Amino acid sequence: MPYGDPKFTVVNPSPDVDQSLRSLRASDYLGAAAISAGSWAYGYVFGKPTRIACANTAMALGMTCASMMLLQNGRARLRGYRENAREVKMYGAWPVQPELRGVNNGGDGRFPIATGTMSPLTRPPLDWRNYD
Repeated sequence: MPYGDPKFTVVNPSPDVDQSLRSLRASDYLGAAAISAGSWAYGYVFGKPTRIACANTAMALGMTCASMMLLQNGRARLRGYRENAREVKMYGAWPVQPELRGVNNGGDGRFPIATGTMSPLTRPPLDWRNYD
């Protein structure tokens, strides 16, 4: 995930794997199929003595890469780092939104306000008065 503030509306700042998989698009599935098929073809072309075994091993590695890519893209859309109008319509926006800033807003982009637990906009500080 990129460091910095999200550029789109945040749907869930900390999505789990199940929600990331439910928010996948057809383009994600097509990309995963292309990576898997391409890795099988690569293993077949360059695995001369044992073509099928090399092709199947390369496809297993390609499917692992594709599954990680699927989770990364789904999580980035839910967290607001990629275009997510469809997810906002489907799941709704998170109640506490960080201040959405453009790239060239005149401010210093080196110090984001919504990264990690440093920002009280994403996770308010604990109220220790209730812990007697």
